[in-house]
Amino acid sequence: MKCIRVCSPKVFLSILLMLQSFRLGRGQEVPSIPPTTLDETCLAVVKDIFSEDRKELLCQTPSGMFYIIPSVNNRWIDENMLSGELISGEVFMDIPFDTRVERETQTLVMTEPPKLLYYQNPSRRLHRQLSRTTGDKTVLVVRVSASNSDVSIDERDLSKSVFGGSNDFVNLKSQFTACSHGKLNFQKRTDMNGLTTNIRDGVVTIRVNMPVQVGSNTIVNEVSRTIEEEFGTTVDGIASHVMYCLPEGALSGVGYAIMNGVLSVYNNELCTSVSTQMHEVGHNLNLGHSGMGSDEYGDQTGVMGYSYKSSETPKMCFNAAKLFQLRWFDDKSVSYTPGQNSWVFNRSFTLASVVDYPTTRSFVLVEILQPNIRLNYYIGFNAAKEFNSGVKQAMNQVVVYEKPWIDGNDSWRVADLSQGHRHTISNFNGVAGDTLTIDVLSINQSAGEAQVRLELNRVGPPPTRPPTKPPTRMPTPRPTPRPTRTTPSPTRGVGGRNPNSIDKPTAPANPSCKRSMEACETTDDCCFGYSCRRISSDSSSDGFTNVCRTVAKNSKDKLPRTQLYWWKRRLRGDASAEM
Repeated sequence: MKCIRVCSPKVFLSILLMLQSFRLGRGQEVPSIPPTTLDETCLAVVKDIFSEDRKELLCQTPSGMFYIIPSVNNRWIDENMLSGELISGEVFMDIPFDTRVERETQTLVMTEPPKLLYYQNPSRRLHRQLSRTTGDKTVLVVRVSASNSDVSIDERDLSKSVFGGSNDFVNLKSQFTACSHGKLNFQKRTDMNGLTTNIRDGVVTIRVNMPVQVGSNTIVNEVSRTIEEEFGTTVDGIASHVMYCLPEGALSGVGYAIMNGVLSVYNNELCTSVSTQMHEVGHNLNLGHSGMGSDEYGDQTGVMGYSYKSSETPKMCFNAAKLFQLRWFDDKSVSYTPGQNSWVFNRSFTLASVVDYPTTRSFVLVEILQPNIRLNYYIGFNAAKEFNSGVKQAMNQVVVYEKPWIDGNDSWRVADLSQGHRHTISNFNGVAGDTLTIDVLSINQSAGEAQVRLELNRVGPPPTRPPTKPPTRMPTPRPTPRPTRTTPSPTRGVGGRNPNSIDKPTAPANPSCKRSMEACETTDDCCFGYSCRRISSDSSSDGFTNVCRTVAKNSKDKLPRTQLYWWKRRLRGDASAEM
């Protein structure tokens, strides 16, 4: 008991883990590790587990630790991601002061889901997204050695499989550079000497005094602690992307990654699989899975579906929905909102492949917006050539995908169209009877282009709430009957609020409107400054209900700027940052 009184919790934990490793080798019972109380801020991050069709909500602390929140299930995560309440890496969590940390499982003992707290200005999201998905980024590969097992690939081969080298021509670096046409380039983390180990050629070996049987959650946190001890910085501060290669037996399945984060984790030799590398780093870039039918990984027109063991094949990129989100080709992308603005009846265009992006004058990506239901469609021409020559499905066809308006959600492939084929979207934009048809008029495979026509057939009444025109310098001829609001942006804003909207209404608020926590059907029911949101409820049959809540920009849940800046400095390794 003397050690418990005089040793720090970290030293005590290391001693218990060493004892655990010794007893596991002798087949004896594993001693339990006493729980402690969480005393750090929690950033909400989503852990996407490849091949298990499962997500976990984690608490990421400024010191780089990840703790699982078991009181949250897949349904809660999916519902909050769809509504925009949960954006991995962009919201804090309100964790009760006396929350306990179970060290054996790296979980937080909580009886109910945590409260999500906004801290980011929605208008800055686009800037952050572009800064993450463009430019030169550093990558560090961590080869993990446990007390009873080691990664089967040495440092030299790991470096080649990620950054390229002799006889390794297809890898993480080469494919991202090719797929983005040089917009995103991965470089080795520069050499650095630690206390007992060194970073060389973008790779470092980290040894932990614990067996693989303790599980990946415990090993990952111990590796992160060791990196901070060795190099004086957290995982988030040491490189733009950090890849942990765990020895066999530590991790079930293929691997996992932190969405909109830095860390990705791989099962032994799968650390060299180029499709697995791109899939997990894709999650770091806030990309969801690519599904088809009922299979969340069924879309094989990009690497966010299933992966393969090979370190050299297949040569594939991302589907049209993911590429539009990554914003590499904004200058040759277009968004249409059929039935609104200058849209008349139909529109035709030439669609080229992203492979031909540098030479074509045509669009390479098309987005079709449905602002009423916030489910958008994306169209791309899937040319099977050059760096996309290994694509598995829908080769040289026009492919249609759908994806919710909030980034990070999964996309779903809905149609593969050859020349003369058509795809029809019923009840377009939530209007009963309206249909949008997508016709492929012709395909020139040698030129890598297709002629496509969009046609909106109006059967039902027009939308009850058309978009308001942008503010003018002169007064409008007649006042509007309710506050003017701009149409919610499909790619920006939180909770349906456009960050560029005007805060001052042009007319008094409707006295019959509903305020905070009152039941609603749509945002029209809520007073100005509130939006209709879906929240958990024990009284409803499906566990959720719609209520009016304050929009994120005016929310009282935002953390003070001083606390935010402290958190960001601490996460980047500045141990001197104080509250």
